Amino acid sequence: DDHNIQLAQAVMSTLDEWKLDGENILSIMAFPDDIKVRHLSQFRRSRAFPDNPDVNERLRHILGIIDALSTSYPTNPRMSLFWMTRNSKKFQNRTPIQVIIEDDLEGLITIRKHLDCSYDWFGDSN
Repeated sequence: DDHNIQLAQAVMSTLDEWKLDGENILSIMAFPDDIKVRHLSQFRRSRAFPDNPDVNERLRHILGIIDALSTSYPTNPRMSLFWMTRNSKKFQNRTPIQVIIEDDLEGLITIRKHLDCSYDWFGDSN
């Protein structure tokens, strides 16, 4: 499906912008074990992400983070990257990217809750 391929391309572009290496991407996205670093280029070009609950949950959180960052910095997308790579006392002097890498799914949720007060208030109803 073209929409799912475009979604994978957009998310991979963001993960690349965040300077995540292949192993971190595999871990953050909770891809099945048969997907290796060498397969990631397929998601950048022409393949949709696997349709499974773990991947879909992480995908929702990443899309929520992307959306919240674009809402927070509508006129300067570079500020989103700056925010993601800046140490914060709120995250024990870690960057949001470090929180995501080190805390896995909980890290994604932590960053999403911090950025998106409506998610924090209502929880994930998807």
